[in-house]
Parts: sequence; C-alpha cells; structure tokens
Amino acid sequence: MPEQTSPRLALPRLQPAQAQKHVTVNEALARLDILVQMQVEGLDETTPPASPPEGAAYGVGPGATGAWAGQDGALAAFVSGGWIFLDPAPGWRVWDAGAGALKIWDGAAWVLPEAARDNLGGIGIATTSDATNRLSVQAPAVLLSHDGDDHRVKINKAAAGDTAALIYQSDWTGHAEIGLAGSTDLTVKVSQDGTAWTDALVIDAGDGTVTGAAVQSSATDTEAGRLMTTGAFGLGETSLPPFFGDFDATDTPSGFYRMTGATLNRPAGTTAGSVAVLRQSGGGFAQFVAFSDGSRASRSYNGSSFTDWSVSYGTENIVSTVSQSGGVPTGGVIERGSNGNGDYVRFADGTQICTNGNAAITTAPAAFSGTITKIDGNKLWIGTWF
Repeated sequence: MPEQTSPRLALPRLQPAQAQKHVTVNEALARLDILVQMQVEGLDETTPPASPPEGAAYGVGPGATGAWAGQDGALAAFVSGGWIFLDPAPGWRVWDAGAGALKIWDGAAWVLPEAARDNLGGIGIATTSDATNRLSVQAPAVLLSHDGDDHRVKINKAAAGDTAALIYQSDWTGHAEIGLAGSTDLTVKVSQDGTAWTDALVIDAGDGTVTGAAVQSSATDTEAGRLMTTGAFGLGETSLPPFFGDFDATDTPSGFYRMTGATLNRPAGTTAGSVAVLRQSGGGFAQFVAFSDGSRASRSYNGSSFTDWSVSYGTENIVSTVSQSGGVPTGGVIERGSNGNGDYVRFADGTQICTNGNAAITTAPAAFSGTITKIDGNKLWIGTWF
C-alpha cells in the first residue's frame, strides 16, 4: 500500500497494522522539528557545510553542489547524520539567521513579508530611524522617479515662521541650507562650522527680488564675487546714478556717476553733468565728463599723474564765446560779434579779424594785442586778442 502523507507538510502517516511504527513517527517528528518555528542558517546557499550541527537547516540556492546537487529551492536539514530535503510551499515562513530577517516563500524565492505601510513609527533603510529622523536611508544614492509624467517633492511646514529646508552636511556638520528658513522667502544659507550661518541669497516671495551677502550692498560695492544689481555704478539706473565726489580720487571704480557743485576738482564748465570712469591696466583710468549744457571734456591718469583736460567740441560750443587760460582755450572755437567800429571774428588760437565795409577803423578794436595788420585803408585789421 503506498505511503500516505499529510496534505500540507507531507508528514508520513501510520498505516494499519504497520510494523516499526516508531520509524514513521520519528520521521514525522523530525520534519515537525524543522518546520515548526523554522530557522535556517542562510538562504540561497549552494555548498553544504563540512561539519553542520545536528538540526541545522539551510535554504538551497540555484546550482547547488555536493550533497545538495539537484535540490535547488529546497530546505536542507542535517538530521541523524544525513540530509533531508523539504520542498517549501507558498506561504511558508522562515527566520533567516544570516540576514536577521523573516522571509516568506512566494513560490519561486524567499522574500521579505509585506509590512504595514501607514502610520508607521519609523522606517530605516540600511540604517536606524529615530523619533526625529523617522525616515532614515543609508545608501550611495536615492532615486525618486516619475509615474508617467511630472514628479514633485514637497516639503511642508506648519506656519510662515517655521522652517522647511534641505541641509547639506559634511561629517554631520551643516554647511549649506536651502529652503524657507523662518519666512516664506527662499533662502540659501552657508556656514563654515555649522554654527554661524550667512544668508547668501534671499529671494523675496512677493516680488522675486534678490538680496543677501552674495549681492552688492550698495551701488558702488566692489567686493569680489558679489552679484551686481540694477543701478550699480550707474548701469541700468532710471533715477540718479551714484554721486561722484572727487575728480582727483584715484580709486574710483569703473562706472557712470553724477557730478554736482559739491564735486571736488571739477573741470571748467557748468557744475552739473555726467561722469564716466573707465579703468585701465597699470592703475590708470580715463575720465569723461558730459556737462549739462552739452559740452564735454576728458582726461587720463597713467598711474602716477593726470593729463590736462581736453575739451570735446560739437555744435553746442564750436561757435561761442572764446576764452583761454595760459594759452589753453577754455571756451568756444569761433566767436563772431560787432561794435561801433565794425564786425569782428575771434578764433580759439588767439587770432582776431576786424572789418568795417563802409569806413576805416579809426580806433583799435577792444582787446587787440600784439602785431596789428591794417588792410584796405584801415577797413581790415588782423591781430590777436590775447
């Protein structure tokens, strides 16, 4: 009569009038001893140990050798000096002492049982969670991917005065923080020691403007590495550019400025105007002035001294009152006028020509100096006005 076994654990049953019943009972007890509160030394093992202790059990992996050959997927237990093999059924549970984990046979492999996923006290992946760090992950990388299209990671805080941020650490010391730090503005903070923090960038939640240590503190801030703002050194300014205090200052940064009556060492001309400073190599720079009346002047600094001012002429000052200082023109290029003796024309080089088409000029025109040449019966006088 064929041997009968139990439907679940395949335990051998006693047969009617069976001799040596103890053999069948002991075999069933041996199986129960393995299967009840089942524990294995390891799973997916392929090489039988040389001297296993009595009752030691193992999960046989693919490609097993030796006494386990051909028993892939079975449970191998060392009983009474030999190996017995049990084929697991889906749902069997085993404690994997090597991994320190409870495993379940799913019909093809030993897997971790699915745990409760809501309202957990904490989750530690390759590490331990705690009351504050309820989700802890120790890994070379963490992947959060999309489920068909977009993907967002949300960090929510309770109130505007609280903090929702990402902190970047080195050896558990914080050195950078990005997020909503005590407000609804986006803040980027940095620290050398994890204790003293600097707000490098603060982006206003209302208008999107940027402030912080990485941004210029004023329109003339020259600190290296800072972001230039609108209006810095007069660039992009829609109101008043920075005030230009002294033309003889040699440390003025390149930029555009405004000149007033309070500006020191101004060039000759009206008190109001615009100034451009362009730095050059060797500590030199050039200064360009556009006066409010349209006239212009420029000079250079070579690193040790200034050149004289050079006036630029245009339609607003070519024909105007000529003047000079020490032989250097300070007014217009050509001046034309008349008086009781006739008409005159003056040039910036000092030449003066006086004419009277109706009668001779009987008296030397005012301001004539130097050699005077008289032509056409004193009707044309040529000389200098300084």
